[in-house]
Amino acid sequence: MVRYEFVKGLPVITMAEGKQIGKVDDLVVDPEHKAVSWFRLHSGGMGMLGGERLWVSAAAVHGVGADAVTINAEADARGPADAPEALALVKAKRGVIGNKVITENGERLGEVRDYEFNADTFALTSLTVLPGMNVVGEILTIPGDKVLTIGEDMIVVAADAVMRSAAMVEVGDAVAA
Repeated sequence: MVRYEFVKGLPVITMAEGKQIGKVDDLVVDPEHKAVSWFRLHSGGMGMLGGERLWVSAAAVHGVGADAVTINAEADARGPADAPEALALVKAKRGVIGNKVITENGERLGEVRDYEFNADTFALTSLTVLPGMNVVGEILTIPGDKVLTIGEDMIVVAADAVMRSAAMVEVGDAVAA
């Protein structure tokens, strides 16, 4: 399994050219398939001021490792005009990180801080949920197969989705994390 937080910032290397074409800037989850479908890259330039945004479909990713993401060829990286599917998902505002989580029974669990996905299928395998602002509670791990809906305002999970972790989070810790 691969964590979102570990993939952000990884270099993206082409297998055919052996060239770094950018670094992972963000991941886009397809809410209907509940899987990572696009990798957004920042290419070139100093920091976020220069360079350009590129998009790589998860289908074009050869591997996701501890040190890099590999893709088959530079041609697999697309500019925004050539990745309308990715832009449509972003515009739909159905992101995972920072989204509020509620059970199908109406219990608010908190907000998604991180998630894991399968490096072969890109399917979500779990969500890490921190208690919301001004709430003291546990860090929760929600299995990916318990995610019912990734919506614009909330992620809805099955009522039996909560797997309690041993770690307790204080209000200040949740904000700093």
